[in-house]
Amino acid sequence: MIKKIGVLLLSGAICLATVGLASAMKYKEAPMLRAKVAAGELPPVEERLPEEPLVIPVVEEIGQYGGQVNLAAIDPGNWSGEGWQIIHFECLLRLASDGKTILPNLATDWKLSEDGKSMLIHLRKGVKWSDGAPFTADDLLFWWEDIILNDELTPVKPKAWCPGGKPMRMEKIDDYTIRLHFAAPYPLVTLQLVRERIEFAKHHLKQFHPRYTPMEKLKELMKEGGFDHWYQLFNDRRSGFFGPMPGAGVNYPTLRSHVLVKRKGEELLAERNPYYWKVDPAGNQLPYIDRVFTTAGIGQLEMITAKTISGELDLNSTRTLLANYPLYKENAKSGNYRVLLWPSTKGNDMEIQFNLTYEKDPVLRDIFRDVRFRRAVSLAIDREEINRVLYFGKAIPRQVTVIPSSSYYEEEFAKAYAQYDPEEANRLLDEMGLKWDENHQWRLRPDGKKLTIIYEYFAAGETPLGPIGELIKDQWKKIGINLILKPLSSELMWARYEANEVQMGACWCANASDMSFPLYPDFAVPMATGFSGLWGGLWSRWYLSGGKEGEEPPEELKKNIERWEKMKTTMDEEERIRLGKEILRSEAENLWTIGVVGVAPVPVIVKSNLRNVPKEIPFGWDLYFTTIANPEQFFLKPPLFESQKY
Repeated sequence: MIKKIGVLLLSGAICLATVGLASAMKYKEAPMLRAKVAAGELPPVEERLPEEPLVIPVVEEIGQYGGQVNLAAIDPGNWSGEGWQIIHFECLLRLASDGKTILPNLATDWKLSEDGKSMLIHLRKGVKWSDGAPFTADDLLFWWEDIILNDELTPVKPKAWCPGGKPMRMEKIDDYTIRLHFAAPYPLVTLQLVRERIEFAKHHLKQFHPRYTPMEKLKELMKEGGFDHWYQLFNDRRSGFFGPMPGAGVNYPTLRSHVLVKRKGEELLAERNPYYWKVDPAGNQLPYIDRVFTTAGIGQLEMITAKTISGELDLNSTRTLLANYPLYKENAKSGNYRVLLWPSTKGNDMEIQFNLTYEKDPVLRDIFRDVRFRRAVSLAIDREEINRVLYFGKAIPRQVTVIPSSSYYEEEFAKAYAQYDPEEANRLLDEMGLKWDENHQWRLRPDGKKLTIIYEYFAAGETPLGPIGELIKDQWKKIGINLILKPLSSELMWARYEANEVQMGACWCANASDMSFPLYPDFAVPMATGFSGLWGGLWSRWYLSGGKEGEEPPEELKKNIERWEKMKTTMDEEERIRLGKEILRSEAENLWTIGVVGVAPVPVIVKSNLRNVPKEIPFGWDLYFTTIANPEQFFLKPPLFESQKY
């Protein structure tokens, strides 16, 4: 267990930050904040920092203050995955740059009891929200008791915080100490603390909650906003997954490095958080970068690519494609950027999801549910061709499973039904009774209709779901399956996937490392709906609702649910790995989801003068993308390009 320490080892750098050194350190701040202190608009930097600021090592050198980083986001109205390339999540714990070692963050110390049923957590004293209000245990209790345990705000409780089938209990010891109590041992809580975002400031949000604000006042606000229920008002004024909801306005209290200060149409401007609680080894308050400007609502990946190669963006790590690598390199000089390749933690770039609980067409659903069909279509995918055409041979043809560095990895799982064997694929389809039409062109369903499948996918995703689909369409045509591609915007994709209206979809296998697979084995356990849970959406609803909604899953998937529940609560690491491998074996045999290629390097485009960016780090959703690179220590080295001035 990692104790409260001041030594952080990141990117090969060692930074000594003991209590004595931290207290003796002379702190410095950005010129724009010094001016506000001089004008009496802010207290001195020493009063804005916590008792022991978190010392963040730098990758190359101590940075310089100033400048504006320009980003672009696919989705309208928010930062999406692109904005938090700089403005990343803050959690109680964090990961080192190796993507494995767990370090202090908002919590300085944590200890799991011997029986695994409770955890004591000490918070960093003196941390403040971006508006200067103190961050304390009360904020965490507000999140748990007033948001999660409130049935109107959270009807379905998150399984991650219900080990043993019951919601945990949070106990406040003092302003900076809490204890979590569980109904069953929960050794995976440490991993969960690395991922649970701290986004809810009680002092701000309580004005929209009936426990703290009279309903008469809430009704006035509801009327102004056009809401019928108080929880609609609350959800409109809170932080969403990617940042403040539009209704939350600007200057929403945050613990992140930058604060949203302007929202004009699809333009989002964030400025440095004057109360950010991290410093560099020289005592400079972070972040170095003054402002982050995001053009949201771009919509098309091609437009992001055009902005990237023209040099309009200072960083693009989440909307790049390996297929565009030559294009990126060709334009690097004229665009004033460099191209890095970071190893991906994705288990697969395309996780094919046949909707096994599709209600609108029972005949098609029954075809999907036949494991012979799933094995046949998997054998009909020429993964080597896809790897050669779209990945320059740098990816690995494989099924959906964990990455090779995982403790749960077995090569047989990655290779199951992943060879190209159209002859065997046709034999399986024949065995199912899916006959050819009279021209021997298309397979026929049991009801005599042509076997046509509509594939709906997120067109601007972080992996080439469309181009891969085009190649698979041609390959499946050889076994008589007519695949129709239908690209969707992000908003429409979420809506249709969540509503269970899609026949076949796809996502990417993000939870494939030891940091995420034990918590979210959503490709083989029906525990999610929407993007990653389309394959068994109604089965997931059954599990999440305790059998009150959805459809009871087949026995094998109920076994996977039991295996996962035991994984979360066993204190025996060997037993946890055994159970995890049983889930992965079930996936390999049944192909609940089907993989194509994975573990492909990710092109990362970085402006030439954006420094302290690591040359190589593991990269993926399970690590919250650039978070382990500590973007607060990125800086713009003069001379600045015109777009970086303000």
